[in-house]
Amino acid sequence: MRLWFALVVIALGAAQAQGVETVKSYLLERLAAQKSATSQLVAAAGRYFEAARKAGFDYRRLTQAPAAEAVRASLKEARAAWIKASPLYESVEGIVAGVELLAEFDLNLDAGASQAEGSDAVVSFDLELPDGRVLKKPGNAFGLVEGSLWGTERAFSSGVAFDVDGDGRLGFGDRLPDAPLLKAAAEKLDQLTAGLIAAAKTWKPTAQDVFGALAANVPTAAPVFLERWKTSRFVLGDRATRRDFNVISSLSDLVDNITSWQRLYEGVSPQVRAKDAALDTQILEGLRNLKAWTQRLLEQEKKRRFTPEQAEILLKEGDDRATAITGKIVQAAALLGIRVEQ
Repeated sequence: MRLWFALVVIALGAAQAQGVETVKSYLLERLAAQKSATSQLVAAAGRYFEAARKAGFDYRRLTQAPAAEAVRASLKEARAAWIKASPLYESVEGIVAGVELLAEFDLNLDAGASQAEGSDAVVSFDLELPDGRVLKKPGNAFGLVEGSLWGTERAFSSGVAFDVDGDGRLGFGDRLPDAPLLKAAAEKLDQLTAGLIAAAKTWKPTAQDVFGALAANVPTAAPVFLERWKTSRFVLGDRATRRDFNVISSLSDLVDNITSWQRLYEGVSPQVRAKDAALDTQILEGLRNLKAWTQRLLEQEKKRRFTPEQAEILLKEGDDRATAITGKIVQAAALLGIRVEQ
């Protein structure tokens, strides 16, 4: 009887370990794809830098033949690579931000503010540019590249107008980037991605990690994602003053983050289901419904622009939904003898 019980305990432990290990596999798969995209970004930014260097960093010369078409191709490729990399990261951010071993990478890659912004979550790196300039704690790497490639941060732009997307008119983002800054920012994004992959490979996931990440991240749906959406150009249009989260809607980022929360919870769902099947179902449905709600808003956004007042109402609804789910996640953790902080 004792032998049978011991074998059952071993089997349950192995099943639990296998469950959370799938979270790590998912993380590494997504990060590998992200690294491929950031490598493409580095290559494209490097070609743009070389073109600018050959022109003596006279950006107006880059808008003229024969340089213009090659410059446009490099910048369009850089933008495409960033647009590929960003959602990939958002789809694992809930894991990275919620695991102590990896959390600083989230600060430096996507969540951290600049020293000038005076936030309590400032990035830990300085950015050294190839022309000798050093930007002290300038903000997160994804934001640096976005602010440069689309000119949403004036200091990251050359100030020279150029039809980057080639649509025959000057519109959003049609400015040539500061070439040294774009090169340095792209390389930093790529380096941080490589560092995150190396750290993630050493991570030994536990149920404590999973519940801790969920309890920390699910409540951010409104105060982080919907709040920055409310202040972006997707709501404010040309009145928006923020330099980041203006190219991809934060509604899309939230959908991707919820995907990471779902993958996290899938790693512990069998354990919760064994204790309380109804609670497990409620959590799964809660995450699924939150994602579907956000996806509906995203589809509506393609046809209309929400007003700031409407965005504020939606922020409150999103907060209520996320708070309810978080409560059930904390309850599930307690059932398994796991204490998490909210």
